Amino acid sequence: MDLKITKARLPGRSHQWDLTIDNGTIITIAPSIATPAETTLDAQGGLVIPGLVDAHIHLDKAFLLDRVQWQTGTFTEALQETANAKRSFTVADIQARARRVIEQAIAFGTTAMRSHVEVDPMIQLTGIKALLPLRQDYAWGLTLQLAVFAQEGITNQPGTEALLRQAMALGADVIGSAPYVDPDPEQNIRIVFDIAQDFNCDVDFHLDFLDDDAPLLLPVVIAETQKRGWHGRVCLGHMARLAGLTPGELETIAADTAAAGISILALPATDLYMMARHDTHNVRRGVAPAHLLTALGVNTGLATNNVQNLFTPFGDGDLLKMCTLLAQVLHLNTAASHELCLAMATTQAAQAIGLSNHSLAPGNAADLVMLNATSVTEAIGAAPTQRTVIKKGRIVAQSHCQQTFFAS
Repeated sequence: MDLKITKARLPGRSHQWDLTIDNGTIITIAPSIATPAETTLDAQGGLVIPGLVDAHIHLDKAFLLDRVQWQTGTFTEALQETANAKRSFTVADIQARARRVIEQAIAFGTTAMRSHVEVDPMIQLTGIKALLPLRQDYAWGLTLQLAVFAQEGITNQPGTEALLRQAMALGADVIGSAPYVDPDPEQNIRIVFDIAQDFNCDVDFHLDFLDDDAPLLLPVVIAETQKRGWHGRVCLGHMARLAGLTPGELETIAADTAAAGISILALPATDLYMMARHDTHNVRRGVAPAHLLTALGVNTGLATNNVQNLFTPFGDGDLLKMCTLLAQVLHLNTAASHELCLAMATTQAAQAIGLSNHSLAPGNAADLVMLNATSVTEAIGAAPTQRTVIKKGRIVAQSHCQQTFFAS
């Protein structure tokens, strides 16, 4: 064997376990394994989890706070100021900021990521040209998907559809948009599905984010998914407006969503920051009720979305911290609900972006993280610093914490 991990605690299992890994694949999981390996890691009763999966992030818009101005913190301001900042984006600039996020994410234990990449008449193909090389550069530690994304709209931006198609032809993996900023959101959705069919790729929308009175766009996406036969190939980020539905309304729309095989990603850091700014009291949280959706049969996950820009002026790309935040917001107060929250950042997030074999089982990919925690509850509660990250059966990062006390 290439690698053996001993005395590990695993999510959802009692006692301690050994794992053997060969050729990037988990071979055996058992209480004790005598088979020798080239490298042995003693987990010492620590938790081993599947690699974290950041299924929705914006690498091209990370770390922008030093080049924008803001006064209100609103979505409109963030959209405008970011659009202004994009005018000065270059390939080198995007790559430098993206590398910083990617390297931090790998160290935190992220082994797969889907990044949205903006394409529009202003920035044109600069973003996708910047990020495509990084997909290969970081393949040693991260599986990176690139989702071409129309942030400014399509029907109101002449030439955008052609640019999206050019970006897909360059080698992007996924197509998407933010229909709620388009004056014709339904046509926006249809155009994205047309491109998806032409390139036989998955679809990923930012959807039902703004807390206005416009009709939900989710039924439109469900109808197009069924019409195009895109079952299991559609992912929706934000969906903050689902938090405002009555239980009966949520149950009905969740049944249709599950039947279409559509996944939903909660983005708690951004949605908490942006939503309900007009509420004067009893302020809404505005985070998609991922735990309720899961119970209703919808595959759900969580993700980072933004790192230190006007849409989210906080964060460092650590998905365990996102788990902490979501567990607090959704009142996840049992060991089982904590395991569900972790699944939203690992196995369920992987399913949302079309990755199979991403769980702790023989035959699956050996993308793992060893944590200085003895339970999922502890891992979510403290987001421990000490981590060993394994990608395709190879140790790719280790983080340690050293503390020194000087008593008087």
